[in-house]
Amino acid sequence: MSNDAQLFQNAPSRRRALSEAALVLVTVFVPGSLALLDLVPRLVITCLLAAWGLALLRPWVDWRAGQIPRAVGAVLLFGLALGASMAGGWLGGEGVVPPPRLGVQHKGVSVEGDGQDVQKVVELTRVVPGAPADGRLEVGDRILGVDGQMLSSSDPEEEFQERIRTAGDGASTEMRFIVQRKGEMSEVKVPVGPTPNASPFKRPDAILWLCLRALGVSLLVGLLLWRDGQGPAQLGLVREGLGREILISVPVVVGAYAANIAASIPLALLGVFLKLTDKELMARKEVATGLVEMGLSVPVFAAAMVLVAGFEELAFRGFLVPRLKLLLGNWPAAVVLSAALFGLGHFYEGVLAVVQTAVLGAYFGFVFVFVRRFRLPSVMLAHAAFNTINFTLMLWLQRSGMLEKITAPRPPAP
Repeated sequence: MSNDAQLFQNAPSRRRALSEAALVLVTVFVPGSLALLDLVPRLVITCLLAAWGLALLRPWVDWRAGQIPRAVGAVLLFGLALGASMAGGWLGGEGVVPPPRLGVQHKGVSVEGDGQDVQKVVELTRVVPGAPADGRLEVGDRILGVDGQMLSSSDPEEEFQERIRTAGDGASTEMRFIVQRKGEMSEVKVPVGPTPNASPFKRPDAILWLCLRALGVSLLVGLLLWRDGQGPAQLGLVREGLGREILISVPVVVGAYAANIAASIPLALLGVFLKLTDKELMARKEVATGLVEMGLSVPVFAAAMVLVAGFEELAFRGFLVPRLKLLLGNWPAAVVLSAALFGLGHFYEGVLAVVQTAVLGAYFGFVFVFVRRFRLPSVMLAHAAFNTINFTLMLWLQRSGMLEKITAPRPPAP
């Protein structure tokens, strides 16, 4: 039997494939936002996911057929899978949002300047209660300058946000705002905390939660395959030639870097054109700093990446791509859509990073489908190696002091 035919042995219906793919995607993406919600919404979402999963696993069918241990085992394993997947959101391992640095909302307004010229300025529309700005800045205040420098009249909102983010090199500091309030000019000082880190690695135990979620989602995928009468072979996990798969992972890693560099060059130019460079660098710096500050050694990180990157390949390539093929009818569309979803999961690294990661996901999908002909181990190992090499590089850059220099924002134009 060919690998292609083996992959679709006992394949589910298109409707079931859609439901399975959606459940896995929701289970991958939801936990990171769960901790942002109150208790009742968290309970509702968790119960809905539980009902959704049980509807797909149908343990009552086995129960009615007298296979009670099989039914009970399915329920218990699904509970374990869902619990491991959602634990980070429930217990605070993921999605914990630090307080805002300043705590204001604003809009750009046009006013008449000297000589009747129309200029754009920043006007505050909301001050978050309890935030650093509360009691110091007011709704309706017009911010004309920050830390002794006037804001640009061409795009003051963008510059205002950038000044807030980079003040004090991201550490706690006191910011000085030139404010126009009720026609009068004044300087308002606001002590601010460190720049919030949007990276999922902002907690020292973040890697543990990621590993736990990886185990949970992997178990969920396994249960769905089992219910469909499928097994590891339908994910591209084959026993034969494992040593060869390890060797093949080396050129796959090299190709991953080639794809990454090929995507980086036009994206860097696009970032300059769209004036996103500083934002992207700051987002990348947050991720890199969060990873490095977890204090993991390279071997420990590599071991974790075998699990985490392996789970990503298992979910997005081994499981999702074949199901999307059933839905879309062709492999290229399945690979591209899976890669796009994979990229969206890395939004915390920056807008352009989503595209860059999607390109990397498309490369891994292309290798899985068209090069390795549905053999996943080499792709899983290559992905883990790619992440580990990047971590090692970030560790070296941080220890040498080059990380701070590379990601330092450009000084504003005089």
